[in-house]
Amino acid sequence: MLQEKMEQSGIKQALKELGYDYEQIFGGLSSKLQAVYASYSWKKITCMKEGIRANYVIHGIPPKELWEDHPWEEWFFQFDKPHHHVLFTKRQACCDQEIFIPEEDQEHPSEICGRDWYYYEDDNSRPYLTGL
Repeated sequence: MLQEKMEQSGIKQALKELGYDYEQIFGGLSSKLQAVYASYSWKKITCMKEGIRANYVIHGIPPKELWEDHPWEEWFFQFDKPHHHVLFTKRQACCDQEIFIPEEDQEHPSEICGRDWYYYEDDNSRPYLTGL
């Protein structure tokens, strides 16, 4: 289900090209979590910020009706270090950073633009919901 979606959309290959191991990140998810993450919109978006490996970021965006308790997540390498950002529409206890992404932003998915996001950098590349 999730793996097929990631393969068909090219996200699995894009993760590999960045240096991520798909199985280490998404392997072993329960059927329920696979279904949840399969409902996400997955995008590879060009990002020209300094040090971004391969000049793109992988984004997983939940359906808007899940934004209340399901974060948008992004994976990328910058200066040869892996990054996993977990972003929420409302401040969470785990969030230590905030960002406003303008409507006209071209380096983020259009559906998340035009609003504030509260986030933290996860030391672990596993999807956020696996830790609940």
